[in-house]
Amino acid sequence: MNRYAPHVYVIPEDDRDRQIADGFVLHHQVKDSRIQVVPPAGGWSKVLATFVKEYVPKLRDFKDAHVVMLIDFDDQVEGRKEQFAKEIPAEFQTRVFVVGAKRNPEALKNALKIGFEEIGRSLADDCDTDSTSYWSHEELRHNDVERQRLVQAVKPFLF
Repeated sequence: MNRYAPHVYVIPEDDRDRQIADGFVLHHQVKDSRIQVVPPAGGWSKVLATFVKEYVPKLRDFKDAHVVMLIDFDDQVEGRKEQFAKEIPAEFQTRVFVVGAKRNPEALKNALKIGFEEIGRSLADDCDTDSTSYWSHEELRHNDVERQRLVQAVKPFLF
């Protein structure tokens, strides 16, 4: 990945979130050289700690870097959003995004009746086609504002 060109880092909470992110990257329209899914952090609080420690410096060094933190909201959407918002420096708010399942990826998988990678591909397809077929699902609709910001920021170089 060329750090001097527009690119995205995805920090998944756990292996299930990683599989969703990998499925997104595998979508036929996604330019996989512009996105990197890093190893799972091991919990939502560790996603946040990893972001602060490792990715805030990258955002400072590389003006075209973007970060997606892929977490489980564990049915605490507003509280988690607030916790993450406090740690995202104002200067990077247009390049940092927090998305994830309302409860957890298992609940999303059970509701959609498809595998994790297929969920990721389906979410990428929605982004590519300006659709919300999957993003509007009960387990994901709380991401709507963040999804819109994310698509606006990364679609020009990622698809």
